[in-house]
Amino acid sequence: MILGIYGYQDSGKTTTVEKLVGALVKKGYDVASVKHSPHSKSVDCEGKDTWRHWKAGSDPVVFSSESETAMIIHSKMGADAIAGMVKAEFQPDVIIFEGFKEGTFPKVAIGRVAPRTGTVLVNPGQARLVEYVETEVVVERTIAKLPRLDCGKCGMDCEGLARAIVGGKKRLADCAELSNLTVDIRINGRSVPTGRFVSEIVDSTVRGMLSSLRGFEPNGTVEIRLEGKKGRPKRLHRK
Repeated sequence: MILGIYGYQDSGKTTTVEKLVGALVKKGYDVASVKHSPHSKSVDCEGKDTWRHWKAGSDPVVFSSESETAMIIHSKMGADAIAGMVKAEFQPDVIIFEGFKEGTFPKVAIGRVAPRTGTVLVNPGQARLVEYVETEVVVERTIAKLPRLDCGKCGMDCEGLARAIVGGKKRLADCAELSNLTVDIRINGRSVPTGRFVSEIVDSTVRGMLSSLRGFEPNGTVEIRLEGKKGRPKRLHRK
C-alpha cells in the first residue's frame, strides 16, 4: 500500500516515518520510502563525475559504489509517477511518502496542518498508524485474489468485498466471479481483470491448442507473450 505523511516543518513528520518504517520492518514487511524537499538544490554537485555525465547529456545518471546505488533523474516527477516506478521495480509491501502535497494515495496529517484531500488519519499514535497500514496491506492482498471486475454480483464492488472479508463478514467464496484457475492476462505490463467465464475459456482454449505440441504438459504452467503487431514490410516494386 502507499501512504503519505505530511505536515509543517518541524512537526514530527520524519520521526513519524522513522518509527513507522521501523515497526513495519520488524513485522516482516518490505518498506520503501520517498522524501520530498521544498528546495530546488540538487543532491548532485557541480564538478562531480555524475554531474559531468549529466552535463554531457546523460539522464538519468546512476552512481554505484560498494555501499550504495543512487539514480539521479534531472527532472521533477510527481508522487504518483514515483510510486509507480518504485512499485514496478521493487514490489514493496508499503511505500511511504514524506512531505508530498499531491498524490492520489491516502495521507496522514501530522501537527496543526489543515487536512488535505485524501487524509485518512490526523495525528494518530504509532499503534493506530501501524494498525491502519497493516489492515490496508491485507485488503490490497485480498483484492489481488479477486477478479477485480466490480460486477456487483455479491452486492458490492471488489474493494468493499475485500474489506468485508478482512473484517470477517464475508469469504472469498462469496465472489460469484472467482475462478479456481489462475489466469493472468497482462497488456503492456498491466494485469487485465478476468472473471470465471473468461478464465475458463482462456485456459481451456489455450491448453486445447497446445495439446498437440511436443513437450506440452496438460497440468503445467503456460506462459505466452505476444509482442505488439508490426506493419508488414513494404514490397519493393521493380520496374
